[in-house]
Amino acid sequence: MAYVDIIYEVDPVTGAVAFDANGYPIQVAQPNANTYGQLQAKIADEILGSPTTAQIQEAIQDAIAEYERRSFDFNRIKSFGGSTGSLSELTTQSGMEFYSSVNLPVLVNFPHISKIQVLAFSNRYSLNNRTTSWIDDQSVSISWQGLPTDWAWDGGALRIYPVPDGEYPLIIDATIRFAPLVNDSDYNPWTNRAEALIRQEAKRLLFVNIIRDAAQAQAMELEIMGNPATGRRGVLRMLESETMRRTGGPGRIRASRGWM
Repeated sequence: MAYVDIIYEVDPVTGAVAFDANGYPIQVAQPNANTYGQLQAKIADEILGSPTTAQIQEAIQDAIAEYERRSFDFNRIKSFGGSTGSLSELTTQSGMEFYSSVNLPVLVNFPHISKIQVLAFSNRYSLNNRTTSWIDDQSVSISWQGLPTDWAWDGGALRIYPVPDGEYPLIIDATIRFAPLVNDSDYNPWTNRAEALIRQEAKRLLFVNIIRDAAQAQAMELEIMGNPATGRRGVLRMLESETMRRTGGPGRIRASRGWM
């Protein structure tokens, strides 16, 4: 099954991805995208036994939940503080230490934040990712404020240290959840770029939990993880390799700054 890359609406000024009121990136209509309904139909055609539509849908949702915390190139999003026309903005406030989904709606859909930068004095500075205990030990005086240098995830909110002394836009690199698949016509990157992974994982779950066929479940694991005996790569490894190539990993030649 061929897939299409899903693209999103962007801010016309900054180019930052636009988000809706629920904190999901707004997809541009893709008439040729593989849909939730097509994925269900293909699984029903390939599976042994007779799982119900509801069971297939639940297996797909569970498969997505299994992998949505992992970072692939298609579920990495950069949100820009200080941009306009989008719910991706997060700008610190003087004296404000904690920032929740009230301040940044998309925050509820970030299962993993990999990097945060602060924009100050026309420069971008990377913040250090700390533990909450580290910030507890450092942030002794609540009256001491300054340019943010560190951050931590604390009780469902971003905690910034030191307490900001002004308004500083934050640039956040994170793994994002997409809007749930509900209607057969719905689609997202999981039904396209990661369609093979989700399909095989959904079938594995059906074989384990519904059909109770251990041999077929093991066969699906080999499809996902690969088979060392034959040298065949699994769909997960292929997706990870594609992510590595697209994000500048091995296979891409880079100039060296060292001496030969």
